[in-house]
Amino acid sequence: MADLAGKSVLFVVARFHTNLSFAVRALVAAGARVTVWAGKSDGPEDHEVVTPQVFASSDTDAMTASWAAAAPDIAFLRNSAALRFAAARIGKRAGTPLWSYDLHPFHRREPLSRRFYLWRKGLPIRRVTASRGLADVRPDRAARYLPWPVVDSPPPPMPQRDSTGPVTVLCAAKLGKRRKMQDLVIDAMRDAGRAGRARLVLAGSDSVFNAPEDRAHLAALYAAAEAEPWIEMAGRVPFPDMPALYARSDICILPSFDEPLGFAPAESMAYACVPVISSEAGSAGYLTADNGIVIDPHRPGTIQDALSRLIEDPALRARLGAGARDTALTELGPDRFVQRMAALIAEG
Repeated sequence: MADLAGKSVLFVVARFHTNLSFAVRALVAAGARVTVWAGKSDGPEDHEVVTPQVFASSDTDAMTASWAAAAPDIAFLRNSAALRFAAARIGKRAGTPLWSYDLHPFHRREPLSRRFYLWRKGLPIRRVTASRGLADVRPDRAARYLPWPVVDSPPPPMPQRDSTGPVTVLCAAKLGKRRKMQDLVIDAMRDAGRAGRARLVLAGSDSVFNAPEDRAHLAALYAAAEAEPWIEMAGRVPFPDMPALYARSDICILPSFDEPLGFAPAESMAYACVPVISSEAGSAGYLTADNGIVIDPHRPGTIQDALSRLIEDPALRARLGAGARDTALTELGPDRFVQRMAALIAEG
């Protein structure tokens, strides 16, 4: 692992999302000091290594003092963070190298209107993204691919799975969001579930923000779990308990529409769990023919085909699971992430 001893890294985010947890852990393990600014702190977060500093956008004096104390060598400003405007002003005065951080695909040409918006708002035009994207387009020279690691070092032990019992499919996504499309997984698995060949675990928050379609979606999921014994409604699972859930699952599926990243299937790869990811999720760009399957939520038949193949073919599950674990421990591992970060810091 590259040595980042004495280096200081600042993330400015809307909330300290758990998809940033392994990145923070990897940086700290490499000797870096990490500071996280957030506009709020709630929901599932990992504060074991770093506790976010929560500011209002008007707390400029406190933010200026925090910046001076952190003395970051590099700062990443999340494009959804309300604090990014104040942070950019403070960082420019301090002479800190600044990068925008978004989940727009790396393989995307940033439109001129977007670049003009960033310039007009005083935000950095150069950006990093954890989303590769599926289109094979040469990105702008200002873009850098920086996928967050999905696992700690040392890696978890390889799970020992029982190939004789029902295949466990995990869908970890907000239960109270219609666009997560868990119902497509239920429909695709119903025959195998009723036949005892598979079981489905639904994990995620059941918070609903007063949208009729979301309320109806959540009610339908609870009704299905009540009526179908092969469906387990796990609800919100604390972040520290997710590894055990990945280890007892054979497949992790995310069938969402409009999903900027979608990190649960990527995290599950470290446990040789086969990722099945929507083509509308940023994490689909991590998959190849050797480590998972990309599905199209606009064509539910692709979901049924992928799950049927995996449920019926243990050799295929084993092959793709091994490929997924190898990807998680190498390309999406902490060592590779720290190397990329060291290169960014050297770039200035």
